[in-house]
Amino acid sequence: MKAYLIARVSTDDQKDALPAQTFRLTEYARKLQADYELFEIRESAYKGNRDEFKQLVRRIKDNPSTSVVVFDKIDRYTRDSSSSEVRELDLLRKKGKIEIHFPSDNLFISKSSPATDLLRLGMGIVVAQYYSDSISDNVKRRFEQKLRDGEWIGTAPFGYVNAADVHGKRWINIVPEDAQIVREGFELYATGLWTLRAIAAKWRKDYGLNVGSSKIDQILKNPFYYGVMRVKGQLYPHAYKPIVSKKLFDEVKKVSEGYKVIKRQWAGIPFPYRGLITCSECGCLITFEIKKKTYTYGHCTQKKFKHPHVYVNETNLTQTIATTFDKLAIPDKILKDVFDAIKEKKERSKSTRESQMRTLENKTHKLNKRLERLYEDYLDERISREFHDRLHKEIIESINDLRIAKKGLELKPSNELDEFSSLLELANSIGKLFKSGTFEEKRELVKLTHSNLILEGRELRWNLKEPFNLMVLCNESQNWLTLVDELRNDFEQSTEIDISRTCSVSTLATLLPPV
Repeated sequence: MKAYLIARVSTDDQKDALPAQTFRLTEYARKLQADYELFEIRESAYKGNRDEFKQLVRRIKDNPSTSVVVFDKIDRYTRDSSSSEVRELDLLRKKGKIEIHFPSDNLFISKSSPATDLLRLGMGIVVAQYYSDSISDNVKRRFEQKLRDGEWIGTAPFGYVNAADVHGKRWINIVPEDAQIVREGFELYATGLWTLRAIAAKWRKDYGLNVGSSKIDQILKNPFYYGVMRVKGQLYPHAYKPIVSKKLFDEVKKVSEGYKVIKRQWAGIPFPYRGLITCSECGCLITFEIKKKTYTYGHCTQKKFKHPHVYVNETNLTQTIATTFDKLAIPDKILKDVFDAIKEKKERSKSTRESQMRTLENKTHKLNKRLERLYEDYLDERISREFHDRLHKEIIESINDLRIAKKGLELKPSNELDEFSSLLELANSIGKLFKSGTFEEKRELVKLTHSNLILEGRELRWNLKEPFNLMVLCNESQNWLTLVDELRNDFEQSTEIDISRTCSVSTLATLLPPV
């Protein structure tokens, strides 16, 4: 079986993490005894350019035989479940053409994977996306504060230069010679007698600048030169010295009005529940459309046959689904008790692993000593050459077995219970995530937790997926305290738990293999 090993980092700054990934991946491939190819990709698993990954997906798709695609962890696979590459790999997995392995997460996804494993994969992607979004939010807030303070957060435009003030704070200063060139460009264009092409030709001839009409147009439309920063369509006054006046900037704008290009909005408007809800009457999908340019309504497509139907406001559907997510929130006291139980289990697991490692090291040390004594006996002619060689071979094989066992312990994932903790954290914050998320994030959260969404009249009905249905039952029955004790007992016994047990915290732990 062919194995594709994919080590992946988002930026060049993270390239030092690649050797650790490649080591774990190649060790895993050797354990599989698979013919493998290793790929090191430096591009985002969340947003932006994914050209290398796209090419690799096409290569995997073109491979005629069944293959294994191996990522170190789920977040190295993707942090955006809506990406086309993820959908394509998942389609290949459903057809049985590939298996997707995550050794460090102890998760192996194939055509016949149970729902619990698919849930762990979906949950891992959502959690990774949530952490990426959180980091992104922090960066955005810092940038927004800088913008409110009048600080430019990028490279200074032509006519200015990035520098530092006397206190070492980043600043932007005017370059007098370049500023004069910029001012000249505004003044010439404002007369209405100079075209963009003519100004570009003058700059190339008089100042040796390699510019074209598009560069001149970019400069003349940049409000930075009169004292305002434009970031994603928003204007912020900046704290730097302007090069031209607002009056001159407006005169230039009036001259260019005749060349204005009218932008047309794309008609394919995204809706969070499109394709997820079916009609109870005919089983067709519920489609959505905007009425009066403000309100979004859903209704049956009636593709099979015509029947009476109603229009349901999308806002009402969102409020209905949001009540479900609110029911998943776990009381703080109970959440603390569950995390304490998980912490105890992890500490015992760590202690057990360290004890096993010491045992293996002691056995290896004893065998090495035995090798030394065996060699001394041979040199002193107390044993024959044949006897020495036979024992030497047996001891070396035993040492190799211990080395393999030790390597297995080192590579064994130590974060099984972290998945359980992440599930609880996700359940506790999923309501806030849903209310504040984008349409795509809302959609992914609904797909992760809900199934069989059916619109019956104006009422939305659904089933909650495991283990979220169990968590709602626990909250409704107020039976968490008893179940925490049960979870602790299960952890003490370290036995595998039957997932069919109803309304039990320990049931959630079966999402993870026992340590």
